[in-house]
Amino acid sequence: MLCIPIENYLKTPQGLPFFCSVGDDEYCLFLENLKQAGLKLIRVSDFCSKDDKFPDLDEMIDYFRTADVDYRDNKYVVVGLGESLALRGADEITTELNRLKTTTLGNARVVLLLRGINSYVTELAANDKKLTGQGRVYISSQPLTNLAATNVIHDVGMVPQKGIKWLLRNYEDGASGNVLFNSSRTFFASIIPVSIISGAYSALKYSIKDWSLPEQFGSDELWENLLKELQKKSYSFSAVLERYGVEDNFEDDIYAKCSGIQFKNWLYFISLKINAERIQNAYLAWVAKETDNWCEFKTNLLVFITKLAHTDKAFKKMYTERKKLLKEFPDSDIAIFIKKNAIEPSEEIYRLTDNTQIERRQILSWVAHHEWNEAYAYVYPLLSSYLQKFIFDCGSLSNEVTTYFEQYKTQKVANQLSDAFLAQVENWGKTYKYSRIQTRDNAIKIIPERQSAFLYWIDAMGVEYLALIVELAKRKGLSVHIDIGRAELPSLTEYNKSFFDNWDGISKYKEEALDDIKHHDKGGFFFTNCEDPIHLESEIAIIEKAINFAATKLAMRECKSFVITSDHGASRLAVLKRQEEKYSTETGGEHSGRCCKVFDGCDLTNCVEEKGYFVLTDYGRFKGSRAANVEVHGGASLEEVLVPIITLKLKKQDAVDIRVLNSDNIQADRKKGTTVQIYISDVDNPNNISFVIGSTKYKAVVDDSTHYTVHLEDIRRSKTCKADIYDGDNLLGNVEFKIKGKSGSVDSGFDSEFDDF
Repeated sequence: MLCIPIENYLKTPQGLPFFCSVGDDEYCLFLENLKQAGLKLIRVSDFCSKDDKFPDLDEMIDYFRTADVDYRDNKYVVVGLGESLALRGADEITTELNRLKTTTLGNARVVLLLRGINSYVTELAANDKKLTGQGRVYISSQPLTNLAATNVIHDVGMVPQKGIKWLLRNYEDGASGNVLFNSSRTFFASIIPVSIISGAYSALKYSIKDWSLPEQFGSDELWENLLKELQKKSYSFSAVLERYGVEDNFEDDIYAKCSGIQFKNWLYFISLKINAERIQNAYLAWVAKETDNWCEFKTNLLVFITKLAHTDKAFKKMYTERKKLLKEFPDSDIAIFIKKNAIEPSEEIYRLTDNTQIERRQILSWVAHHEWNEAYAYVYPLLSSYLQKFIFDCGSLSNEVTTYFEQYKTQKVANQLSDAFLAQVENWGKTYKYSRIQTRDNAIKIIPERQSAFLYWIDAMGVEYLALIVELAKRKGLSVHIDIGRAELPSLTEYNKSFFDNWDGISKYKEEALDDIKHHDKGGFFFTNCEDPIHLESEIAIIEKAINFAATKLAMRECKSFVITSDHGASRLAVLKRQEEKYSTETGGEHSGRCCKVFDGCDLTNCVEEKGYFVLTDYGRFKGSRAANVEVHGGASLEEVLVPIITLKLKKQDAVDIRVLNSDNIQADRKKGTTVQIYISDVDNPNNISFVIGSTKYKAVVDDSTHYTVHLEDIRRSKTCKADIYDGDNLLGNVEFKIKGKSGSVDSGFDSEFDDF
């Protein structure tokens, strides 16, 4: 139904237009009613000569004037005029309305259906009483409009059609609210709010209302790529992340996610910024929060730990979580961290990890110039295991050998050689006490069930690695039995390989890499290039590889036992000594001069003659020999001569039950010491059970198949003890018990005075 003023206007031909001002709520209703009343629709947008030009109103007026139509059918409704004028501004609105009110349109009756300029139509009517008197105006009581537009200047695929023409078409069809369009024009005078999307970021922010990341987090190209991806996924950011494999698993495969300058690497970075509260790794959350430039993100992951002192309460957590994150980072990237980390030498060691070879070697280099301390053992646990005291079981020489190798390893890592230790080396060389120890070949001959054993020969492996080997075997759940043997002099492979040649077990293998590292060029280490003991990192890796191989062979049941041994050991400290003897013989020194074929007139006291060789017993070397790479052998120092025979087996899966008996009534005797009785549910070697308290080893006596007595002869006063219990070289478990003074509560106060002595 038409409103009365329009009905009246249409009944009488006047040739002048009718002004109908409505709001959004009535626009479509009025338009539909007018079309049903037979009015032809005229779009102002059709008078745009080009897509991005405003309508030519003169052309529109001429259209009505020249239309050759019977006046009874010559009725039109014009749409888009109000919005077109509103976009051009107040001056244009006033000028055109005043012009149109007196413009004759031939015999046409034209209703101008106007939106967005209600106040101007109201003013027009108020200023011209004829307009009202002629019945050519209608002003709705609901004139409110919510017209707005957004000019998408940068083409990001959001606007299917370009130009003002297509904006007006939307309005003509009744659109309200914000309408996207693309135009090269400016709209400073427009009374319709016109915002601008000048780039992909603006378009993205428009499309995702709660987008919170600032534009500085990405380049124009990156934002444009993201916008295109979002459009493909219905503006679902999570769907885009899933497509590129950087969704919720923020910590998995982090190296691939953050290494590079590709779009997916940037996506990972902004996903961290958006989902900050969902990041579980504290170190990753910290770095993500503090990084605004995504190109710096990977570097910050590497170096942010240097912002924390090791005494900071957050350090240990951040260190641990960073180590997990950077597990797969290569040495080339870690080098960036090492450079930054070296700025503060006093803090440097605490931040290093054992993730990469370059860090492990840096740890060894740092320790060589400072000192080792168990306080930072966590940075390189296997180095700590290597340095642990190993308590030897080789008869009357056990304590001396234990002390010797504890000091040897410490000096190897510290890259130092003390006079006190040199005196020990000379003493061993003069007394030749290690001849009391069984030969390696004899120790191998008595290995039980050799026919089902695998032999793994690690060339140049001495006994210095035993603490490390026991730890690695324990991690793999293997039982360990260790015998100590000695090599034949001179400690050259050619005189110490019959054990391998004559092996009658299931299979055998020779590992030469350790020997290569120590004194062959292909090992890649040269003392003249780097005096720090960084080669120890590769040595540890070779030992670890051997234990892993053993565990696999045993687990696959390819052998019942796995025997690791060697032809000889090697000496690092002989290289550090730089001691050259006065003789240079025609035969030439062999193996860096540690031994030499016998010649006439030798008056050296620091050598023995064996198999036609003079073998040096201290840390000297004959003239004329090639200087060592990093370690030597051929001589008669303890580390060159003693070799381990290690037998590995699968450990029983059942847990061993260990109990201290009468634990509430263990008393010390000030003359005889303390006796402890213990129950062990299951052992392999009943005659080889021992207690280790601190660095002291106590042999247990078998009472029956499950009960043992241990005499602690040096513990004669009240004390709380923690003991490790071994079955041979296998750690069965730990116990803790309290020793009381012999007189009980009467003397407890007196005894306590001596607890610390």
